[in-house]
Amino acid sequence: MINDSDPSQRKANAYELKIPSNNLGDTTLRVSPPSPELKEKDAPGLIAAAAHAAIPTWANMVLMVFALEAIIKEQPTAGPLITFAQFVLCALFTLPHFLSFSAGPRALFLSPRAIPLRSWLIYTSFFVTVNMLNNWAFAYKISVPLHIIVRSGGPVASMIVGCIFNGKRYSRGQILAVAMLTMGVVAAALADAQAKGKSIEIGSEDTAMMTTATGFTILALAMVLSAFQGIYADRLYATYGRDHWKEALFYSHTLSLPLFLTSYPQLSSQWRVVSSTPSLLSTFPQTRESAVSSTMGNTALSVLTTVQKHAPVQSALERLPVQVAFLIMNALTQYLCIRGVHLLSAKSSSLTVTVVLNIRKLVSLLLSIYLFGNHLGSGVLVGAVLVFVGGGLYGFEGARLRKVATKKA
Repeated sequence: MINDSDPSQRKANAYELKIPSNNLGDTTLRVSPPSPELKEKDAPGLIAAAAHAAIPTWANMVLMVFALEAIIKEQPTAGPLITFAQFVLCALFTLPHFLSFSAGPRALFLSPRAIPLRSWLIYTSFFVTVNMLNNWAFAYKISVPLHIIVRSGGPVASMIVGCIFNGKRYSRGQILAVAMLTMGVVAAALADAQAKGKSIEIGSEDTAMMTTATGFTILALAMVLSAFQGIYADRLYATYGRDHWKEALFYSHTLSLPLFLTSYPQLSSQWRVVSSTPSLLSTFPQTRESAVSSTMGNTALSVLTTVQKHAPVQSALERLPVQVAFLIMNALTQYLCIRGVHLLSAKSSSLTVTVVLNIRKLVSLLLSIYLFGNHLGSGVLVGAVLVFVGGGLYGFEGARLRKVATKKA
């Protein structure tokens, strides 16, 4: 059990920790070394972790957002089903790391845990609630651009909650960097949505004010709970060590699965709708016409054209509903993303994680614009400048604070 009321113990333990060289969700494990978190010699490891977590996942993010929009456009209430698919896939992929037949049936054939089960249950309650709320918001006519904009306030929420409830103090440089990052992502998302002709107005004709307000409230609640999740994870890892990110990934998803039983009627209904959509292969001609000017679209179509020549593949594509294909694509890319988040979380603070994720959102948006042949508007460029300058300022300020902490030590 965590002794949350003994910060001195957490600090001492943190200084004794060794940072692993191991392995992305977008919603989201936050782990923090205590301040002064990383000694100067650990800075290269942090930079490597951020690069390893962010760079390989940008293409995944483009695919994940594409699949998400494809599902939400047809089934706005499919949020719980999307979350369930993501959790099942992640639990299955991480299970082999913890499966141990020698542990016996009493331990459910799972290897011994480094962190008590009770702590994971508390963490999981935060984790699943945040994910469910984020996906539930789509049922209240919240568009994907608005979703990105509201969730971009994550660093601000983490900073405020950390200051009020965890006694953290931030420099002016960090505060300025977070403000620039948030404004940059919001500006870019707004400009991109307007360029694509997507509705982002709160009072649009097809969206009642009360419905939209409810959606915003849900997202705001998820953002605040996510910040508290970060605080709890900070204390958890400071107490038990920072090399248990795989355990966090497995238990946070596996322990969440029984909670979906209460949503079984809704999940079953959503699955029937999704599985009754036309097959992926039957939509191929329409996809060809709509993706002719798209770099990624042409590449994907070339691959699809090649693989469908094989009889077994063609037979499978003829049976696979297109919405189920998007659901699988979204779950797979989400798994790859959440692995990177856990890697970064094991080496940095909760605020740093949210900052890197915000930068990744902007880069994903830029890649999406380029790959899908969309126009790069001036608003997106302004947002990009704000994000990259803010990210650079945050990194510079973090390095400066580490040097100061090292000199004091």
